[in-house]
Amino acid sequence: MRKESSTNFENQQTLTDFCNASKTLLLLSGRWKLSLLFSLLEHNSRTFSDFKQLLPAISDRMLALHLKQLTNDALIVKVKKEDAVSYSLTEKGKSLKSILLNLAEWQID
Repeated sequence: MRKESSTNFENQQTLTDFCNASKTLLLLSGRWKLSLLFSLLEHNSRTFSDFKQLLPAISDRMLALHLKQLTNDALIVKVKKEDAVSYSLTEKGKSLKSILLNLAEWQID
């Protein structure tokens, strides 16, 4: 997160205030967020341990941070059960499916 007094923060605010694409890209930005979202598209529910097995290079701190951000942005929901905590896509998160699939197909040669 940028300091609110920085020029970069002001520029980011201006872009996101007037450009929905910038808002969407900001929600998806982060080294691991796309991998987490794709994983949840493939499987309806994942635990913290599932994500760790899928992405062994991610630190616990970074995984927790990205999961929290995705939860705060209402793209995923944290589901607490008696014996475990899992994460699932919200309706808003599911609505990204076509965008994410198009991103996966698009590449620069």
